[in-house]
Formats: sequence, C-alpha cells, structure tokens
Amino acid sequence: MGLFSKKKGPKEELKQNLEEKAEFQNLYQIYLLFEEKPVKPEAGIIRTALEETFGAIDIVSPSPALTSFAVKKYLAQFKDGALPPQVVMGDVQEFRQDSIDAFSRSQLWDVADGDALLERCRYEIFLFDMMASVLEYKERCEMMMDWMETAVRLFPDCTAVWVKPAGKLFTADQIREHRIPREDRFVYFGVNARLFNISGSDDKVVDTLGLYAIGLPDVQYHFRGLEPQAVVNHAYNVASYLYDADAPVKSGETIDGIADGQLSREVQWKCQYEDALIQPVRVVMDICPGEYAAGHRE
Repeated sequence: MGLFSKKKGPKEELKQNLEEKAEFQNLYQIYLLFEEKPVKPEAGIIRTALEETFGAIDIVSPSPALTSFAVKKYLAQFKDGALPPQVVMGDVQEFRQDSIDAFSRSQLWDVADGDALLERCRYEIFLFDMMASVLEYKERCEMMMDWMETAVRLFPDCTAVWVKPAGKLFTADQIREHRIPREDRFVYFGVNARLFNISGSDDKVVDTLGLYAIGLPDVQYHFRGLEPQAVVNHAYNVASYLYDADAPVKSGETIDGIADGQLSREVQWKCQYEDALIQPVRVVMDICPGEYAAGHRE
C-alpha cells in the first residue's frame, strides 16, 4: 500500500516498514528533550518532587546513570509477593535526530512545526517505569502521566516531550500548562490519531497509535468521502471509550457512527479485529464506516 501523510505531498511518499511490530510495553518510555545540556538533579531532589506528587517514595538507586524510585502508593502483584513499582530517570544523553524517523515525523499533529522543534533539541533524558507492567492498566497510566508531569516540572529548561509508544510530540509548556482531567490524560498524551492518504486513490486511513502499549487495541478506519477531522475526532472518542471500559467491543458488534459530522446513534458502524493496515504491525479494531468504507473487509 502506497501512502503519504496529510502533512506531506505526493512526491514525498512514505515507505512502510512492515517488520516493525508494536507490542505491549513492559517499560513505558518517555523522553524529555532539551536545546542546551541540562543539569540532572541529585536523587534526593527528585525524591522530594515525587513525594509531592505520590506521597511515600523510596530511593532504589541514586546512581546518576539510572536513578530509580519505588512509588509506594501502588503495589504490583507478583507470584512471590507484592512490590511497589518504580519510576526511573536516565542520565543526560545526546539526542540523535535520526531516532525519530520520517514516518513518525509525518504524524506530529500536536505542535505547529514538529521538525523545527526537534531540530532545536540536542539532549535527552529518558523516563520509564519498572515492575509496573502487571499493574491494573489505569493505575499504570496514572503513574506514568504523573511521573512525566513531575519530571517536566523538575526541568524548567525542558523544550519538548516525546511520548515514544504513541509517536506523539509536545512542547514542555503543553505538559506544564494543560488542563486535561486526570482520567483523560493518557488518551490525550499517550494515544495519537494518525491520518494517511492512500496514493493513487481518494482513500484515507485514520488509525490510533498507543493503546497497544498498555494491552488494549488501537482503532482503524479505511474510508473515502468523510471529513477526515470528523473521523479523527471519532477515533479519539472510541479510544477513550475503549480505555475507560477495558475494550468491551467484540468483533461483529457495532458502535455509533458519524452523521453530518457528528456522533450519531442513528448510524451504526460494524467493528472487527484484524491486522493493522499501517505500521507498526499490531491487531486493531477496524471500524467499517458503512457507505463510506474503502478497501476490502471479510
């Protein structure tokens, strides 16, 4: 399938890498990006900031290379007992521009000029979680969103934030200043609704990227004749529903579709689980938009 992003012209056709697979993230990865080399705080200062967010915190490792903290607010249940999950901060590293490829850069919808923003960045700090993959997924997402916000507050000189599992880029000020309800943060920051034109046709694909990382299905639409922004909005609404309700929709069931650009109960769209059309390889919930459907479905 030849395709190009809505942000690209036909002469810059994107090439898919169908060897790239999206799998459940045992370590959820977020990167802080900087224009100038930052000074990483010592472990005690980071712990104090974490305590303001989470309450009781233990320093697991004060090493600057990987500074880790046990978040005692949560308990991860293992076969041999329960332990608090950890949040981890890596050391300052050089940011490699080629670590975010052209395919990902074509889908940076949350900033005015993603390429220009990334070009300014020269350093990175890696955030992730440990022993958190067994948490109930909403607890894990809450912890990671709080960790991201706490880390950004620790670095006033942070320029941007790259949420790698979603392929989503934000300015640091978007993280600092947002007013997103706590329960909606993961879908806002951790799920990317992407839009592609299919070359040589009027077909378009909208899909989400990010729910796979926490064990839920992303969604996908292959369509023509619908306003793309209405489909993107629908995708975010469905992603929120799947996140809120632990993906209750089964293959063959229907959900509310779009009429006159708005969500409508009068229109029902059939869902089925299948392999994604667009990289990375993963199982998605394909939503067939009735008379606007493109492509072939079983």
